Amino acid sequence: MRKCLLIACFFVFCSFISAARSETGYIKEKITLDQAIKRALKRNHALLSKEALVEAAIKEKKAEWGRHLPNINLLGEAYRTRYPTAITPIGGIGKFPHFSKDIYLYNLSLELPIYEGGRISKQVKIAELEIKIRESLKRQTIHDLIANIKNTFYLAIYLKALVKAQQKVIYALKREYKDASLKLKAQKIAPLDLLRIKTQLKTEEAALKGTKESLKRAKHTIAVLMGDPPHDNFLVLGKLTEEKFLPPEEKDLERFLLFRPDISAAEKRVKKAFEKVSLVWRKHLPSVELFSSYGRKAGSGLHHDEDLWEIGLRLKLNLFSGGTVSAEVEKARAEFFSAQEDLRQKRLEAMKEIKAAISELIETSAQVQRYKTAKETAKEAYRVESLKYRTGAGTVTDMLISQAAWFNAEADYLYALYRYQKAKIAYEYATGRIGEKWIAKR
Repeated sequence: MRKCLLIACFFVFCSFISAARSETGYIKEKITLDQAIKRALKRNHALLSKEALVEAAIKEKKAEWGRHLPNINLLGEAYRTRYPTAITPIGGIGKFPHFSKDIYLYNLSLELPIYEGGRISKQVKIAELEIKIRESLKRQTIHDLIANIKNTFYLAIYLKALVKAQQKVIYALKREYKDASLKLKAQKIAPLDLLRIKTQLKTEEAALKGTKESLKRAKHTIAVLMGDPPHDNFLVLGKLTEEKFLPPEEKDLERFLLFRPDISAAEKRVKKAFEKVSLVWRKHLPSVELFSSYGRKAGSGLHHDEDLWEIGLRLKLNLFSGGTVSAEVEKARAEFFSAQEDLRQKRLEAMKEIKAAISELIETSAQVQRYKTAKETAKEAYRVESLKYRTGAGTVTDMLISQAAWFNAEADYLYALYRYQKAKIAYEYATGRIGEKWIAKR
């Protein structure tokens, strides 16, 4: 008896493992929405690309700031000339230099900017603004990624619930088909009634297959967003819910723009364009630098070598460049104006997105309540028609019509919940709050 019990437990365990396996033979992983977002924030390739661009901008700022420091170069030369040339300049009256065809030279030079018209400082400031722009774009990528994950994840949950609803309908039809088959044998119904039930059953089975394939495609998208190859070897956990939504006041809408990373990036572009105007205009100003060098020069066989050194100040002032600098200034001003207009347009579009998301939330919330009531009514109507058909008081046509109405009401209710979740995601995205807690954790 004990041996039989152990064997039975073993077969139950094997059945459980087999049911949990996917088509590829691997045990399916269970993933919640938060787990999917965490994985995507670590491994999504688009986000990793944006992070690399931020790091590149940081290095660019470091390179620009380094122009404040002296520039030191080492030069070494060895060459031969056709005719002997002076190794060193004339050292004084009656002091003629040595001549040689072979010349050997090394030189250490230093250049230090003393005044550049503020151009170096402007370049550093522009580099700082570029870092902030790329950080805003990285945050925008995070928002886009989270919105895509949420939309696709809730689509998968919706399809998963739809599969269950379709399976319930198919189970009910199979039960009706079994009862109708017995009645046909007893010659209590016409063969056409049984054929109608069978046709409806095949229709629902085909619809179930289509829903499962749609669920598989949704999982493929989730896998790619998480940085994996497309696969469906996981189970999505969660359910579609509705929460009470209180629309914000009109005066609060402008405040939401402060959380939008795309608006922040556009504001930084305006500042960068303004600084670029100032930078280009400063090309009219002179530059002063300290320069010095020290080295030794020798002839054939490294003989007659002498020290060579110099130190001084160098001033450079552009007097005429064919209007190039003035044209560059006008170009920078036009780009500044373009950046300002782009910011204004983005603010208008953002306000439109916020109001559209609020309107969508209000509409879908009402739709959820409507279809919830319709679902309960259709379910009860199907129960009544099914009972009437079994007792011979109703027709198979009425029963199938009520069954289709019940399933449609169930599907409409699920879709309304999915639309509500999509509207909620759109509202969080439009107000710039969708990635708030995730960015704070990074």
